[in-house]
Amino acid sequence: MENYRVVMQYKTPQGRYVNDEIIATGKITAPDDLMDLGLRHSEQILILKKIQDNILNVQSKYFKEDIDHCPKCGNKLRMNGVNKCSFNAVLTDHKVPVHRQLCGGCKWSSVPSINSLFGGHMHPDLIKVHCEEASKQSYSKASESLNRQSYHKRAVNSTMTLHGVIETVGNYISNNPTTDISMVQETKELIVQVDGGHIKAKEKESRSFEALTSVVYKPEHVERTGKSDRGVILAKHCAASALKDQQKQIKELTLIAAQKEGMIENTEIVAICDGASNCWSVIDSLKAYCKSITCILDWFHIAMKFKNIGGLGSDATDKLLESCKWSLWHGNVSLFFERIDSIIAQITENKMLNKLRKLRKYIQENKEKIVNYNSCKDKKRIFSSNVAECTVESLINQRCKGKQHMQWSREGVHPILQIRAAVASNDWLLNWKEYILGAYQKTPS
Repeated sequence: MENYRVVMQYKTPQGRYVNDEIIATGKITAPDDLMDLGLRHSEQILILKKIQDNILNVQSKYFKEDIDHCPKCGNKLRMNGVNKCSFNAVLTDHKVPVHRQLCGGCKWSSVPSINSLFGGHMHPDLIKVHCEEASKQSYSKASESLNRQSYHKRAVNSTMTLHGVIETVGNYISNNPTTDISMVQETKELIVQVDGGHIKAKEKESRSFEALTSVVYKPEHVERTGKSDRGVILAKHCAASALKDQQKQIKELTLIAAQKEGMIENTEIVAICDGASNCWSVIDSLKAYCKSITCILDWFHIAMKFKNIGGLGSDATDKLLESCKWSLWHGNVSLFFERIDSIIAQITENKMLNKLRKLRKYIQENKEKIVNYNSCKDKKRIFSSNVAECTVESLINQRCKGKQHMQWSREGVHPILQIRAAVASNDWLLNWKEYILGAYQKTPS
């Protein structure tokens, strides 16, 4: 059996190691099973906390206001003890000494804190983890996950703290989107998909509200998976907004996303939407910045319209309805109208008639955006949002819907969407320091 000792030392400017503080001691024994290998989770956290405490205590000589003379009378300030202030690292919590200063003349005093000196008491690495965990799962589950990592329940991981962090960082991203395109390579063709997702509302006067999402990517960045037409987008930029602002922000963010993907004046865009006018409006806002836009009514949504109709009650009308779908698949809109009108003339049941008329109206309103989908498929051209992962599903549904029957306000869900869009776009990986330090920057005194 052998003993171990973990010691903390400091090297002076003269090169000498001083202050041999013992952080941990223990015995190394022959292990009986895997549980005996190395240090336990709780022991690792405790050692990390003690090391952090030592480093913070040495750093504490810098924890004071950067003033030497009284701002009121000009006398030289003197030290006047310390305040113990909270500081939260990724896995550990600390009380850090912050120095007070006092004027011997007029008795003016400086009583700073970690908050006043640095703009917050949480390390940016902790805020980063908070954002990542709370934007992908509920606040309560995120809190439990973070506490498990730290081995114990921490006040800084509470649901209220997580909610505040998401609001602070998400709203900062919303108001300060990164627009640097200096390193972006220009591209000749882009795909833009815009869709909306309905979120259950807290307000009693409305059952739900709609958030809009967009994704921009290059055709060559879709990697097919197996024999299916479905694929994965390898590189993309996303945008999302839940604001009720006449689509102002979603248009601005979609433009930025397109520019980050290489859109220039000579870029040709293929746009796919579900047919909603607000989605097409977002696409139209890009016209002034590119060469052309080819608008395609999303085949996935067309197919869902037919699926929702179901059977019509007879083999003859069912075959005719299938031929309507075949007509659209081959881009023959006039033949579709001819056949749908024939079906409508034969149906008497009101509920089914309403479904058929809604389908007809849907195609009528988007007829200029119907293409030969069969030809697109043969040429391996994008014609449906279902070709790649659903942006609404990845940005909205996975976090904002589920078995919990969650209810939201626009103001509550909007910052979450900003973080999720940044993560999906890889902007978070590149810019999280800028986002967090910007959101928590010290307010000028």
